[in-house]
Amino acid sequence: MESILLVEDEDNIGGLLKEELEIHGYRIIWVKNGVDAVLAAMDNKFDILIVDMIIPDLSGINTIRIISKIAPGIAVIACSGLMEKDIMIDSVAAGASVCVNKPFTISQMLSHIRWAAKHKKGREGEL
Repeated sequence: MESILLVEDEDNIGGLLKEELEIHGYRIIWVKNGVDAVLAAMDNKFDILIVDMIIPDLSGINTIRIISKIAPGIAVIACSGLMEKDIMIDSVAAGASVCVNKPFTISQMLSHIRWAAKHKKGREGEL
């Protein structure tokens, strides 16, 4: 079972994602800001990071940068309702494997998670 660190400050989106992803067998830790995400990454091993780009305390991009240093093999899914070209470029440069526009369906997110997990395993196998 893969573990996912979910960083989403909107209760309705975070709660729904957590519930649905747990139904599909994922272990989810949900935090609502970048600082708590970094602390969670320091205390736990995660396979995947799903992070909103606009969150309190620390931007999504800086959250990706820091967590990618803490956990170099983590696969990152960047999400935003404002996924402009600059945000996408910056999130990929920071370490995101996938950029997802909001709104998205659970089915779409599950596909992104499967792809990110496969991508992560591919990177680990190359080392």
